Amino acid sequence: MKRLHLALILPCILFSFSALAEQDLIKPQSQGDVAFVNGGVGGDEQHAMQALGPDYNLHLLFSIKGTGEYVSDVKVRIADSSGNTILETVSDGPMLFAKLKPGRYSVTVDKDGQVVKRTATVASTTKRTSLSFTWPHD
Repeated sequence: MKRLHLALILPCILFSFSALAEQDLIKPQSQGDVAFVNGGVGGDEQHAMQALGPDYNLHLLFSIKGTGEYVSDVKVRIADSSGNTILETVSDGPMLFAKLKPGRYSVTVDKDGQVVKRTATVASTTKRTSLSFTWPHD
């Protein structure tokens, strides 16, 4: 009987440790009403970001065109349809996930002075909108 309990409890404990480890790698942040996470440098952080992904409805990915090499230190500015900045940060990794209210947003990203601007429509708090930004190889 004790072995059965151990066999049932052990996987739960191990799963809890991995969930806690993921939370330690990526720290949720907020700016005003916007909750966000960013990172994705290395396999552990990428796994942690993917685990957190379902909680966020806007996903941004940053890479180099042609090579697919991920980039970090990207300045990110998200503005609402009235032009009000609701999030302004520098991404610690190639992924940034934000939790936004449904609406239309202007997303401006800047990597070493090379600015890319896109529009994102977030339909609901549960459906994900994904944007990929690429920059030319130096």
